[in-house]
Amino acid sequence: MLLKLALKSVVSRRSSVVIILFITFAVTLFCVANAVFDSTEQGVQTNYVASFTGDFIVRPKSKIQQSLFGDETPVTGELTVLETVVPYEKITQSLESMPEIYGTTGQISGAAMVERSDGANRSAAYVFGVEGENYLSLMKSIHIINGKPYEHGERGAMLCSQIAKKLGVDVGSTIQFIVADGPNYSIRAAKVTAVFEYEIYNEIFSRFVIVDPITVRSLLGIAEVYSSDSYDLSDEATNMFSENNDFSDFDDLFADASDFDGALFTEETEEEQIQNIPTENKESALSESTTWNYLIVRLKEGQNTKKVMKKVSRLFRKNGWPVQVADWRHAAGSTALYLFWMRKIFNIGIVIVLAAGFIIVNNSLVINILDRTREIGTLRAIGAKKRFISMQCMIENLILTLTSGVLGVLAGMLCTHFINKAHIVLHNTFLVQLFGSDAISVHVNSGNVLKLFILVISLALLGWIYPVINALKVSPVDAIQGAK
Repeated sequence: MLLKLALKSVVSRRSSVVIILFITFAVTLFCVANAVFDSTEQGVQTNYVASFTGDFIVRPKSKIQQSLFGDETPVTGELTVLETVVPYEKITQSLESMPEIYGTTGQISGAAMVERSDGANRSAAYVFGVEGENYLSLMKSIHIINGKPYEHGERGAMLCSQIAKKLGVDVGSTIQFIVADGPNYSIRAAKVTAVFEYEIYNEIFSRFVIVDPITVRSLLGIAEVYSSDSYDLSDEATNMFSENNDFSDFDDLFADASDFDGALFTEETEEEQIQNIPTENKESALSESTTWNYLIVRLKEGQNTKKVMKKVSRLFRKNGWPVQVADWRHAAGSTALYLFWMRKIFNIGIVIVLAAGFIIVNNSLVINILDRTREIGTLRAIGAKKRFISMQCMIENLILTLTSGVLGVLAGMLCTHFINKAHIVLHNTFLVQLFGSDAISVHVNSGNVLKLFILVISLALLGWIYPVINALKVSPVDAIQGAK
């Protein structure tokens, strides 16, 4: 009965059509705007996650703002020394035992000048020291077009085609890295083993150089640390001071020693140290390297990143490990954060415009009820209770707004369909970075639809409470006489 009266009242009023059309237009704009911004967010995230950040990273706890590029705080006049992930072995073992995690890889980060071996075409770059094959297995956006990844323990570098072209090098060429440390310089060289392309190129990617971790540690002066079980001591060595070796005098240990007039000091490079490891232990030592600034984590398809990050954080707190997790955006640092804030600014602008429209919509709903004061007074005069009148007005508003919401969502989905069908290709570098793709692709998801219906229901309630309360305060006699 109540629904029938409300529906009849809505249909009989001419103002209903205007209100429905106005709300539908506002909902359509909001639907399309949300679809665009959500699609850009998803595009950038997919591109960054599959290119270099992973789903999230594990980094040492630090008071400074830190990304995969290092210290992200303003220049302080001194070089920030990056800490390493400790205990690396236990952390990797714990993470890789989780069913949600697809794989992990360590990374050493640093900034350096990269140039050809003849000193030409110098360019500033970020060097990422990673295990080549393992890294590429996680970064699905990287596709090798020439050469192959450097092998485990091999010196080498991989360049994207844009950097290779800028430096004028190709597979087999030698490039060198230069890092300044006060008045001193560290220079290391490596052969280019592969040239690759990113699935969706972003200008920031042209500043990455993927290098073997041995070279990067040596370049940055980072001491190589191996796991405790990397070296297997012989029985003779472990039993050196056992009771089976009877030394009558401690000086017997140095019986064969002789005096020298001078001292000879040699400093082995890290590569020479690796070479001096016994053959049977060399592979173990390389595979058990624990000196990494970051640990990049990729999840299996369909996993909720936020839930997994919370689970991992609880694991770290439980074990008291001095590390923390950071999502892909913070792993990418300012390169992704400024895009995030640009989208936020655009979104706020759209919300302000639409908010003004919804205020007008709300006023229309309010006026729609206030203009019916005489009708409400007549209903009360013939015995209608306040609750009955209030419910009828609320149902009428819900019919108006929900109808508008359905029409608005359908119109929004139709608009996004035509946008996708138009296949708008972007050529501007900034827009490609903003959308995370070189073509605009937008979709209306269920979360946006739910938010829109919550919004229109809120409009119905806001446009009902105030005017009904005021209308019901007027006595039936005054209402019939035309009181407002």
